[in-house]
This record gives sequence, structure tokens and C-alpha cells, in this order.
Amino acid sequence: MKKMLGYNGKIAYIDMSAAKAEIKDLDPKMAEDYIGGVSLSAKLIYDMLSDADYETLKNDPFSPVNPLVFATGPLTGTATPSSSRYSVSGISPLTGMWGESTSGGVFPTILRRCGFDAIVIHGESDKPKYVFIENGEIQFKNADNIWGKDTRETIEAIKKDLGDDKVRVACIGKGGENLVKYAAVINDEGRAAGRCGLGAIMGKKKLKALAIKGGSQIEYADRETLVNSGKGAIKGVQNAFASNFFSHYGTLCYTDMGMVLADVPSNYFTNSEFIAERLTGRALKEQYPVLKYACSGCVIGCGRTTIMEEGDNELEIDGPEYETTAAFGPLCGILDWDPILKANHMCNLESVDTISSGVSIAFLIYLVENKLGLDNITNLLSGISIDEIKWGNGDVVLKLLDQIIKREGIGDLLAEGVKVMAEKLGVDPGLAAHVKGLEIPMHDPRAYLGQALSYMTCCVGANHEKGDFFNIDGDAASFGKVRKADRFNIDGREPLVMELQDIMNVMDSACICNFPHLSIAVLAKLFKASTGFGTLGNKKKMIVAGERGSNLKRVISCKLGIKREDDCLPKIVTEALPSGGSEGVSLNLEDNLKAFYASRGWDWETGAPTKEKLEQLGI
Repeated sequence: MKKMLGYNGKIAYIDMSAAKAEIKDLDPKMAEDYIGGVSLSAKLIYDMLSDADYETLKNDPFSPVNPLVFATGPLTGTATPSSSRYSVSGISPLTGMWGESTSGGVFPTILRRCGFDAIVIHGESDKPKYVFIENGEIQFKNADNIWGKDTRETIEAIKKDLGDDKVRVACIGKGGENLVKYAAVINDEGRAAGRCGLGAIMGKKKLKALAIKGGSQIEYADRETLVNSGKGAIKGVQNAFASNFFSHYGTLCYTDMGMVLADVPSNYFTNSEFIAERLTGRALKEQYPVLKYACSGCVIGCGRTTIMEEGDNELEIDGPEYETTAAFGPLCGILDWDPILKANHMCNLESVDTISSGVSIAFLIYLVENKLGLDNITNLLSGISIDEIKWGNGDVVLKLLDQIIKREGIGDLLAEGVKVMAEKLGVDPGLAAHVKGLEIPMHDPRAYLGQALSYMTCCVGANHEKGDFFNIDGDAASFGKVRKADRFNIDGREPLVMELQDIMNVMDSACICNFPHLSIAVLAKLFKASTGFGTLGNKKKMIVAGERGSNLKRVISCKLGIKREDDCLPKIVTEALPSGGSEGVSLNLEDNLKAFYASRGWDWETGAPTKEKLEQLGI
């Protein structure tokens, strides 16, 4: 086969059941149509699953037929700003539909150079293993001695086992091993592919870790243009106002601004007002030593390492990020750093998504505070009294998180997520803050109606990074659609929500960070220089590639039972708040959803893409 440009040109299929690997060529047409990362993963999974497999997965997402795909894209590890990212994709055990997550750090650039564009893991081992890949060579290693270790211990143990400190590792802790439905995949000690529970799929497959060492060289269509365009984009990122905020305070630069806009949920989405100045990036720096770091090749450097003392020990905590701070902070009625930092650290060590775990704990507190489902809750408690479960109790949040990780006491239920919690506790399902089973992030839908519509229609459920309308609505003119945006009105702008989702899908398929917010023109130029594909070098056709991936994921989810009725928000986030920046705003987006469907080319009766839309996109 002719040498592919911008790609390794190889896909590794790893069978955990037989401890065997098969190498296949990457189809150039597939690469051009789906780019890489999450969209390429969707195509690989779609081609693998039979109708019988879909029926199996409807009943058991933990089935060995569920493929787990680690992938990079044609811009990963290039001169493109913030391009050290990778994706993990599969059928989510939390939602039962398409699931994906991305992460940064150093691991992605090494994964990019391991010889494969995607690593497809299927089957299920009967004993713990880790997979080591070095320059195209795949080895299966015994992991009995590291099963049960936390992620930092695992990374160090694997480096010692291989006798090489340069090895990079993505792994799970006890959250993944114990099949917490929202378990994360952790790389580089604290970077997380956090959403959708894909770490639990690793746990079910008895895959403790993926260890990588790579030095393969990738040829590019026009290396000079790729480098020069990347350098030019980097200068623009360095001079951007938002980048300077992220650089100084990390993602916590948003806490106080978000509170004013009613975008930061408090007391389990029932309030939007709290003393935000206690939980800003500046407040963190004033109370703890905080070190700045960046993912490989990033000029922003939003990463933070916070040093805190615990008894005689000094903890180096990766974070906290804004989402983590809000989820374990105001959402649980907590405005003190210590419990937030400790919860953050526990999640990193044991591979648990901070958003879903924080929302699940806050849901329990809300139910107890409002005397809902108390008999069922009390029957599940062990080592925790009902009186402890209240707003602002950092100690009980940490106890509950520990029980989630171990799947003990009521933590065994919380580990299932809020949708199942509502069902098992016999409370109103409208109180469970999720979309299609995925817990709502720390951006309140009432603050930005475009974000609300994006949550409803997102490929994985409620996810703020798959269509970050809270970032866009104040600057919609950059998309050339409107000159002035009203964040409380999305009428007529439904196609913009769709287009933003497709653009974010392009970013996650290229496997680059969306914080630099590169323009479409710059992205197209970088794609053309990397791959030589004319379609990806054309702005409109590049967005169509993103649209193709978005629709293929929808097809997969519809095969797993997702319907139009699932594209909705629960009443806990649609009823108006009595005060704050979104005072009086209630949500009824049914007409907007119809307009979105019309733009998407989805059938209103079934929720699936129409035959005409699939033919148009070549699916």
C-alpha cells in the first residue's frame, strides 16, 4: 500500500481473550472521511459490531464484544497548538450508548508514535494484564502484582517492570477494577479521559494499563507549511486574552465569572449563588503552593499541581480543574478547598470521573435534605449515618467517594450514576441530573440555552466540551451567523449548535485541545499540510467530515435503543431559579429541538438520521 501521509497507516486489533494481536492497514478513504480520533474510532467500532452484537450490548455493555479504542489524529503531536491529546471510545457502561472521552498530557504524543493510529481492544482476559507497545511491537504482560494498586503506583510499577522511565502509561485504579460505571482512564498521573465510564470497560477486560514507548516517524504532505502554520497559530494563542487567563489561573479563572452568569450550579442545581471568591484560581494560590504545568507542546499551560499537607505527608495533587471544584464544591454546598482537593486526588488515584461522582453525591445530599427516599437510603447506609449527609459536610463527601470507589454500602448504588439512583430509590426520575444517563456538567443549562440544546443532542449525553456553547454565545459573530447573541434565546440559531458540535468533533478527531479555539481556516490549512487530503483542506468539506462522524455516532446509539424522546433535560435543571444571573429562566426547548432535527436531517419519529442524510454523508 502507498505510504500514507499524516498517519502511521496501521490499526492494531488486540484480543484480550486470546492474548493475540492482529495488525491491519488503515484504509486511506476511511482516514479521509473520518479524520482520526473519535470519528475514526466510531467507524472502526461500527464496522466491527453485528446486529447480534448490538442486541447483546443493549443488555450488557460490559460484554466482551464491546470494543475499546485508543486513538490519535493527524494533528496530534505536531506544531499545531495544544495538540497532545488522544481519545478513548466504546459503548458506555453508564449510558448504554456511544461513549467517548479525550485526555492530554505527554502520553498522547508517545501514543502517536507507537506505530498505530488506533488500538482496538476487544475480548476479555481471565487474568489481569497490561499491554506494552513499542514501535509497532505488542506484548501482553502479567498484571497480577499491580491489580489493586492506584494509578500512580501502577505507573511506577510498570516503569520498573520494563526497566524504562521513558515509558508512558494510561491505566485504571480501583474505580475501574470495581466497575464503577463512570470510571476514568488516567494517564501521566492526573490527566483523565474522564467521561462515559470507559475505565470500567478496561476493568471488565482485566486490562490494567496500556504502556507505550514510541519513536516511529510520520511523514507529512507539507512539513514546512505544517510547522510554519502551527507556529503562526501558536503566536495567536499566546496573544489571546482567554489564554492569558488560563495561563495564570488555570480553568479556575472561570469560577467567579461563571457564578455571576448563573453558570455554576450550587446545591445540586437548585441555586446559582455562592461566595465564588473562595474557589477561584487566585484563592487557591493564596492558600496553597500551586505549580503550573502544560501538556506536551502547549503554550497555554492550564494544568496545575497543588501541594497540600495531610498529617505528616505532603500530597502533590494534579488539579483541581474548574469542573472538579464545582462538582465537589458548591454543588455539594462546600466552599472549602481541603475536601475538594482530597476528593480530586482520590478520583485521580483510583480512576473516577469527578463530574459524575460529584453529581451523584450531591444528588444523595439533595434527597436527604428534602426527605425523599429516606427509607431506601437508610437501608443502604453502612458506616455513615443519615444525619451526616447534608450540605457542606466535606467529611461525608469523602466517605461517600471512598464507598463509591470500593462499591461498599450506599456507594455501590452511587457508583451506578444518578439515573439508576432515582430508579432504585423510588424518587421522581426528573430529579436525576443527567441526559441519556450521563451526569450534567458544571455549566447550568439555564445560563445558556444553546448549551442546553447541545446537552440534549450531544453524541454522548450531557457533555460541555462536545459543543461548548457557553464559550461561543458571547462571540457568535466569529461563526458568521449573527452579530449579537442573547444567551437566553436560541430561536433561529439551532443550526449553530449543530455546527459547533461538528466542529468540536473535528477537533476531537484531529485529537487537539479546543482551548486555543483555532479558526476553521487555520484548521483546514493544518489538515492539508499534514495529510494532503484536499477534502480536509477545504473548510466546508472539513466540517462535513465532522458532521459525518456526528451522525455515525448517532446511528450507533440508535441501534442501541436511543430515541428522540431521550433528547431531553430533567426538570431539576429546567425549572426557573428564584434569583441569580438566570432568575426566572425556565426551559422548554421542544420547538428548538424540532428545528435542530430539521437542520441535522434526523427523523422526528425515530430520532435516527434519515436515509437521505446517511446517503448524503456516504454512511
